[in-house]
Amino acid sequence: MITKLRLQNWKSFEDSTLYIDSLSILIGTNASGKSNVLDAFAFLRAIGEGKRLVDAIQAVRGGEEWIVRRGEKGFCISLQIEEEQTYLVDLRVQKNGDTFQYGSCDIHVKGEEKLKEAMPRQFGGTSYEMTWNVYGQSEASLDLLPLIYRNFRNVFILDPMPARMRDYCRVSKELKSDGSNVAGVLCALGKSRQHKVEALLSNYVRPLPERDINKVISVPIGLTKSDAMLYCYEDWNPENPVDARGMSDGTLRFIAIVVALLTAEPHSLLLIEEVDNGLHPSRAKELVDMLKQLSSERQVDVLCTTHNPVLLDELGNRMIPFVSYVTRDEKGNSRVNLLEDKQNLAKLMASGSIGSMMIKDKI
Repeated sequence: MITKLRLQNWKSFEDSTLYIDSLSILIGTNASGKSNVLDAFAFLRAIGEGKRLVDAIQAVRGGEEWIVRRGEKGFCISLQIEEEQTYLVDLRVQKNGDTFQYGSCDIHVKGEEKLKEAMPRQFGGTSYEMTWNVYGQSEASLDLLPLIYRNFRNVFILDPMPARMRDYCRVSKELKSDGSNVAGVLCALGKSRQHKVEALLSNYVRPLPERDINKVISVPIGLTKSDAMLYCYEDWNPENPVDARGMSDGTLRFIAIVVALLTAEPHSLLLIEEVDNGLHPSRAKELVDMLKQLSSERQVDVLCTTHNPVLLDELGNRMIPFVSYVTRDEKGNSRVNLLEDKQNLAKLMASGSIGSMMIKDKI
C-alpha cells in the first residue's frame, strides 16, 4: 500500500510530502493545491493502467501546460510502498520544449544495497516507455514491477455526481469515478454478495434522512437485465419504493462512498473529493464513523478532502496526527503540512476545536 507521497516540481508543489494512513484528511483553502495532490494519484493510476506518458499527462487537470511547476524542466513523484518489504519509488518525467519523456525511474528496497541498474522491463505486454533502476533486489524476485504497478492501479479517485447517478446504468463490475453506475455495480456482484452488501449499505444509509430509509437495493431492468436502477424503501411509505431520481444529492453521494468502500479490493487507496458534500452538518458523525469502520474492516486506506469544520470536529483530537493541511506561499508554491507539527497547536486547541481553527484561518 502507498503510505507516503512526495511531490517535487509537480504543478504548484516545489517539494512537499503527504503521509497516508487508514483514514487521512486533507484540508486547505480554495486554490491552495489540494486537488493538485489528487491529480498526482490520478497520474499514477493512468501509468498503472498502461497508458502512454502523453495520455497519462492528459488525464490530469490542466494537462501538459500545468503539470510541471513554472520555470522547471520536469517533476518527480516519490512513493513509499509497504508490502512484505518497504519499497521507495522515484518516478521522474522530463520536459524538453513541448515534449515529455521519462527520466531516471528508481525502485529501492529500503535498507538493501544497490544491486542492478537500468533494467528494462515490460509489463502486461505494454511498453511503459521507461527503464527502471532497481536497487537491492535479487534476480529471483524481479517480479516486483507488477507489484508496483498494482499499487498504482489500486488508486481510485471518487467524486460522486448525483445528477449522473439518477439515470439507468449498465450492469458493470467496476465503479466509475463519478459514481454513476453504482446500481450496475451492485447488480454485478452476484445475488448472495449483492444482498450482503445491500444490507450493510442500508444500515449505514438509514440514519441520514429525517424519515429513515429502511432499505436500499439495486434492481436489474430490461428484457436482458443488462441495466440497473437504484431504489430505497422509506419507513413512512414502505409499499412504494423511491428510485434514484427521487433521492437527495447527499443521500446519493453517501451511497456511492459506502459502495466504493464495500466493493474495493483490499489494500486499495480510495480518494474522495469533498467527502461531506451534500450532507447536512448534523450527519457528520455518521459519515466519520462509517469511514473509520469500513476503512479498517475492509483494509482500504481512505484520503478525503473537506472544507467542513463540523466534520473536522467530529474527527476528534485522536485524529490530529492524520490531518494534513495545504498552504500556498507568496510565490505560489503549495505545501502539505501535518497538523500535529503546527507551531503552538496546543495553545490553539485550548482556545477552540479543529473546526474553529479552520474557520479562523489558523490552518
